[in-house]
Amino acid sequence: MRMSLVRAGILTPKEVEEYSDLARKGKKSLWDVLLKEGKITESWLADTFSQRLRIPLLAVNTFNIDPDAVHRIPESLARLHQCIPYALEGRSIKVAFVDPSNLGSVQAIEFFTGTKVLPAVGLRSQVLEAIEKNYSHAQAVDIIDQVSDQPDLQIFAATEDVDLDETSSLKAAEIPPIIKLVNLVITEALRVHASDIHIEPTEHDIRIRLRVDGVLRDFLQAPAWLHAGLSSRLKILGKLDITEKRVPQDGRFKVRFQQRVTDMRLSTLPTQFGEKVVMRVLGSDEGIPKLEMLGIPREDMATVLESVRQPQGMIVVTGPTGSGKTTTLYSLLNYNRSREVNIVTVEDPIEYQLEGANQVQINPKAGLTFAASLRSILRQDPDTILVGEIRDRETVETAFHAAMTGHLVLTTLHTNNSIATVLRLLDLGVDPFVITSSLMLVVAQRLVRVVCDNCREAYTPPQRLLDRLAWDDPGFTFSHGRGCQTCHGVGFKGRIGIYEMLRMTPPVREAINERASEINIRKAAAQSGLVTLLQAAREKVRQGVTTPEEVIRSVQLMEEESASCPRCGRGLSADTGKCLHCESARTLRCLTCGQALESEWLVCPHCSTPPARVEGRSTTPALPLDMRQLKLAQKKAGTVQ
Repeated sequence: MRMSLVRAGILTPKEVEEYSDLARKGKKSLWDVLLKEGKITESWLADTFSQRLRIPLLAVNTFNIDPDAVHRIPESLARLHQCIPYALEGRSIKVAFVDPSNLGSVQAIEFFTGTKVLPAVGLRSQVLEAIEKNYSHAQAVDIIDQVSDQPDLQIFAATEDVDLDETSSLKAAEIPPIIKLVNLVITEALRVHASDIHIEPTEHDIRIRLRVDGVLRDFLQAPAWLHAGLSSRLKILGKLDITEKRVPQDGRFKVRFQQRVTDMRLSTLPTQFGEKVVMRVLGSDEGIPKLEMLGIPREDMATVLESVRQPQGMIVVTGPTGSGKTTTLYSLLNYNRSREVNIVTVEDPIEYQLEGANQVQINPKAGLTFAASLRSILRQDPDTILVGEIRDRETVETAFHAAMTGHLVLTTLHTNNSIATVLRLLDLGVDPFVITSSLMLVVAQRLVRVVCDNCREAYTPPQRLLDRLAWDDPGFTFSHGRGCQTCHGVGFKGRIGIYEMLRMTPPVREAINERASEINIRKAAAQSGLVTLLQAAREKVRQGVTTPEEVIRSVQLMEEESASCPRCGRGLSADTGKCLHCESARTLRCLTCGQALESEWLVCPHCSTPPARVEGRSTTPALPLDMRQLKLAQKKAGTVQ
């Protein structure tokens, strides 16, 4: 087979030996190495095996694989030898191999099954895909049969008065396979600290995924016939109508796992192939982290502590869903907690249990909204108030009234960054004077995954990612995770926060009082030392905490942040001619070809692209392109053809 590489002109005899040595050192097959290097294609390899060994070439992705044949060979053996059993023929079994020339693989299958193997060859991607698809189904059924008892897990239906000492669930849903599957999924989610469980029906099966460290990962696939019972079981636990499948429903229930009670929030959504069910795991089984564990930089920690120690005022934490806002607020509450302080929270839902705090769960159906709860809390002599979320004008007015009358108010708001938070408050009708006199600190945050220390290694990210991050250190050594058992093969273990903190300094107060634009408020904040989310994320990359790919995934790159100062690396606003931090002049670059431009040019002389797309701005000429101007610019840039 190796000589086929030489005959086809793919490799020279010397290159064959070099790649063979590389394969032996890496404990891989020669074909895997050549496929990874792009020297050969899957189709060429499969055709060559078929012709040389005179065995059939199987289109695995279009073949109906016999489940009985799959059950003859365990998944571990199929993955080890990269093969998929697809049919039974008398006392023989038909198996498609990626590398049927490996007699050891064929003999291992024959030895295990005790039957003759009739080998075929299949494309590598199709064989591996068939292993994932067919063994996940078989594995789901096998696992369900094996997890009949979960002594560490108890599930309690959503009743008005829940007795946590109960030992059985609702009798109406005690169908053994369904109970086993629900127990399995919830147990695994709690074990890996998942934040969400997604149960998604497809045309042929059920896909179950867990969100771990902010990213969805596949858990298992189950047969489609389990979906009706699975959704009914969960809807009964959440006190939902099991007969209603046409409209979304929301519910909740409790589970006890390893002596800890956790709330599960349940949501159903009608889809093309049935109801999708998502369960949010509320709270953390690791408790409330300390402030120093959140990843707040040392220079920003002093700002946070100074604000939370104040007797009155407001701190707003902003960011998208799942960015860790509630965790940050509870870390602040936990730091400020003492016997002398009366802490009251109003939330939907209550995600953490904080000893010494009076926690209120809102109930809109009963009229207990954020605003109504907050008005009642003000009559309870509070010192510190946590408002789970500001959603409307009534709530924001009551919250600011509390902040102005001797209370410390902590709350959240859904905006993209700290500057947008101020604009949102103005949009909700808050007077600028009220904002500047009550608001002490705005914290915008995101969560990025941390590189796994167990499999950390140096690597070079794509240049396009570095360009998007405006990375200015070409000699820097980046780190990422190779993937190991500790991190479940993803290269990341855990998450850490990145923060943008807007302080109410005199320039910022002046800009807000004048109802300035977002750009002008950002300029005032930059003069006061604002570190944007992108700048904070870049610093985490420099520290080796995370990767550029993770920053791009987690942080929204604003237009004004797409450029950075070539001297100090700080962000530049779209219309800023000089850096506000070091006063060096910015360099304008074409976003098409990346070449340097002069500010008066309306077209790039290097790539002749009208209109000129300049870093940080886009200029569209009002008149047709002046070819004379283009020629002059090309002559000055030395690019005349």
